[in-house]
Amino acid sequence: MTRRISALIAWLVITGMNVLWVWAIVGGGFLDAMFASLSVEDQRLLTPGMLAITYGAMTGILVVTMAYATVGLLLAVRPGGGRMGTILLGGSAVFGAVPFGYAFAGTIALRNPHDPVANVLVLLGPALVPLAYALILPIVALTFPDGRLPSSAWRWPTRAAAGALAASTILIVFTPGAIENVVPWNPIGIDLLPAWVWALAGPVGGIGTVLISVLGVAAVASRYRRGAGVERQQLRWFVAAVLLAVVPITVAPLGGGPLAFLLAVFGLLLFPVSVWIAVTRYRLYEIDRLISRGLSWAVLSGVLLAIYAGVVLLLQTMLAGVIQGQTVSVAASTLLAAALFQPLRRRVQSLVDRRFDRARYDGERTAIDFSQRLRNEVDVDHLKVALATTAAGVVHPSGASVWLRPAPGAPR
Repeated sequence: MTRRISALIAWLVITGMNVLWVWAIVGGGFLDAMFASLSVEDQRLLTPGMLAITYGAMTGILVVTMAYATVGLLLAVRPGGGRMGTILLGGSAVFGAVPFGYAFAGTIALRNPHDPVANVLVLLGPALVPLAYALILPIVALTFPDGRLPSSAWRWPTRAAAGALAASTILIVFTPGAIENVVPWNPIGIDLLPAWVWALAGPVGGIGTVLISVLGVAAVASRYRRGAGVERQQLRWFVAAVLLAVVPITVAPLGGGPLAFLLAVFGLLLFPVSVWIAVTRYRLYEIDRLISRGLSWAVLSGVLLAIYAGVVLLLQTMLAGVIQGQTVSVAASTLLAAALFQPLRRRVQSLVDRRFDRARYDGERTAIDFSQRLRNEVDVDHLKVALATTAAGVVHPSGASVWLRPAPGAPR
């Protein structure tokens, strides 16, 4: 009961933070205060399109934060899911504190730049970004599905990554001067240390982010390699979400446009949803086949793209002195990629199925072998035994028998 009450209180606090920063943006005058603090040149950059992107980004952050918080609440009150629920609630709280610091506290600080409390709360925005990323992605991967590290050997690497992230946060909090160009001064900044110390915040945070990300991927691979049964089924759901989310999350910061951002938000939503399904209803679908198909199409796309680009460059170089080779090389590369599509798809799918969808691969091989035996088998009794054995090996029924309809007019 205490755990359920604590989880509910945490969910209410997260919801309250979201309500406050959304109110600050929609009706609290945050954008007006920000606009007034900008120079004339910067004000010209705030076009209606930029405002629309801002509102879309805030909507995505709100949806992702509440998804993590809600799934965390549902798992925290469920037997066996308390640890993962706590991690999701913690990640949601830190992730939601970033816009709370920028928008809600920023609104107060922009109107009253000398308010020390508001200025300190603004620090939540820049200071918690590395921790927010770590808690909603790598830490979930590192502790999934039971909320614990894979073994005691993972403690020191995890502590090193957490120490780097914490050091980066501390450096950002105590850096003197303006805070992210939102407020002119940091009331708790320390002027006694040289400037190069504060400049370490970015590199140290980057090291911690890379280290915790590598640990998250390694933990999932280690658990899957050593696990069996239920744990592997749960990890397959998580891996499926990673495969569907990693591309848009990677492309969005590189300038992929609004569509890439929407896909990144969708990818972030897949993580808490996959955790919920894995913990509660992991037997719903053929997740092995989903992972196999997703991975095979990703590999196939990469191979075809590499072949296409390589042939285009090769033909352009060879035909440069003869004709205008650009059109010819593009057409030839397109035809080659189209011709190789089906053979490569079958080959890649077979290789991936051997590793990630072994049961289906073995079943198909058994069915093919049986169809080849039918060409030479003439004994009906042997054929019935082979048919029952094949069915048992492919679909694994609790029992199997063969019934043949008698020919018309035959004696019973």
